[in-house]
Amino acid sequence: RDVYIIGTGIHPWMGFSEKVFADFAAVAVDGALKDANIEWQKIQAIMAGIFIYGGNAGHLSGQYLESIFGETGIPVVNVYNACATGSAAIRMAYNSVAAGETETALAFGADVSPKGFLTAKSDNAVQDRDVIRWKMGGLPNPIYWALECRKRMAKYGTTEQDLALVKVLMSEYGSKNPHARFKKTYTMEEVLNSAYVCDPLRLYEICPVSTGAAAVIITADKDLIAKADKPVKINATTMGSAIYGDPTIRISALSCPAVAEAPMLSESYSASRQAYEKAGVGPEDIDVLELPDNSSWHYLVYLETCGFCEEGEADKMLRDGLTKIGGKLPVNPSGGFSSHGEALSAQALWQIIECANQLRGRCGERQVAGAKVAMAQTYGLMGNSGTTIMTI
Repeated sequence: RDVYIIGTGIHPWMGFSEKVFADFAAVAVDGALKDANIEWQKIQAIMAGIFIYGGNAGHLSGQYLESIFGETGIPVVNVYNACATGSAAIRMAYNSVAAGETETALAFGADVSPKGFLTAKSDNAVQDRDVIRWKMGGLPNPIYWALECRKRMAKYGTTEQDLALVKVLMSEYGSKNPHARFKKTYTMEEVLNSAYVCDPLRLYEICPVSTGAAAVIITADKDLIAKADKPVKINATTMGSAIYGDPTIRISALSCPAVAEAPMLSESYSASRQAYEKAGVGPEDIDVLELPDNSSWHYLVYLETCGFCEEGEADKMLRDGLTKIGGKLPVNPSGGFSSHGEALSAQALWQIIECANQLRGRCGERQVAGAKVAMAQTYGLMGNSGTTIMTI
């Protein structure tokens, strides 16, 4: 049966905070309830993104939030799929409602990221491979991205100017987004003069970690849909995992296949193709796209991975202005991760909200005229990816 987004809420993205993660979650959930014009008691299931740095409270974030709003005896499930956690939460909520198990469900995520690089969550090198890449190799995430970016530059001719242009464009949009953490606009010169974090990626071409929260309320209840302000239909929400033979230098791994036997970023290739099939649309039908620009390299490669152009052609799409608002495929009119940073468990839900806001005509200067079909694409550690396609 048809499932609709009827309420969304965001706590604006910001830097490190000493506040409890649930404080941020409460702001987002309260906003979603008000947007949906419903009471807390209408929620029949909660799918919560785990806050990995929050100890037991973070691992039971759904129960922690419910204790703030009031326990009602409903199912509460906590999920973790690294940076694709929000995708997993919305998919579980969607499946519960679509199957008729519940009428109305809440998916939320909140994160208070630590300062600096996202590090290993344990010190157990026997059980946790992530420890090895940190303790033995000193390999933070940008090193993996820089390796892939350098491969791309050699193979397709991507330039440092292309990488900088992504940031310039994202900063233009982010400056107009009230939820963005970074509102400064950057020139090409400023980006190209910023320090290298890991050659060829510069400081302004990599997203930082951030604090933030996002909440989405979905329903199949016709009465709630009827009274909602421009409900948005979820046509597909999918998850994908890696395919054997993927040549991507995958984060936490210390090697990759010598011969490519699968697409790059195969988890996202898989998730996006599943979504196209289930939604009955193709890349050519998407009016607005939110993709995971963890770095400028991601912005380019994801256009290819998700089928919006052939391999090596994303640079030209960018240079020709096709990915601008007003272009053939507006990409990240939110300002992207570049303008927000990444609040791990909330990130995918924030992307979905940005897409829903575009379809609901709520984006002001960043509005994509006539947007009817939107797609949110994210990915996470160890071959996790989620795609959500929505229509108005």
